[in-house]
Amino acid sequence: MKIETKDLCFSYNGKDYIVNNLNYTFEGGKCYVLEGRNGSGKTTLSKLLCGILKPQKGRVEYDGVDIAKQKLSVISQKVGYLFQNPDYQFFASKVLDELSFPYQLNGDYCQEIAHKINDLLSQFKLEHLKESFPLLLSGGEKQRLALAVIFLRDVEFLILDEPSNAIDNEGKRFAAKLVNDFVSSGGGVLIITHDDDLRAMLDNAVSISLEELNEN
Repeated sequence: MKIETKDLCFSYNGKDYIVNNLNYTFEGGKCYVLEGRNGSGKTTLSKLLCGILKPQKGRVEYDGVDIAKQKLSVISQKVGYLFQNPDYQFFASKVLDELSFPYQLNGDYCQEIAHKINDLLSQFKLEHLKESFPLLLSGGEKQRLALAVIFLRDVEFLILDEPSNAIDNEGKRFAAKLVNDFVSSGGGVLIITHDDDLRAMLDNAVSISLEELNEN
């Protein structure tokens, strides 16, 4: 999967563009680390790339298709977004329900989905917490749950906003391995982070700066 920005612009006040005429291509099979000072617009760009925010000028394309013409529910099947605070991504009263309720809601829940959920609970070390209330989990457990929900959709691209917030070194190693394996399998990843320890755990990551991208 390829995500392209074409003359992309966005402003919160209608005149001072925090993303300004940005042209860049994010490719599958690569990990990008987006760097820059606080308030420079990194999270804004990430939300533009996954469709949460809409461009004021220019466009974002997935494999040549303008995402402004697609519903957010369709985009989320291709691109998984991890918020800085995973609490914003939880809706259910149990860990197990957090994974299953979208399929139960749509009438798509089946044995295949149930098996996949069980596999993800094991992969993300959440089996013993499946009856727990998501908002009472630790920081690392919340992050793993949010990522498990994303991976349940078989996305092709990951956007992770400060994924090492509120997690320990073990959590960082888990997140880094997940990213490295995903990229090795052909997936694309964009990570916003100031964490040098996490950055060092990523294989062949490409560092980019929003300030520099805005200038080109």
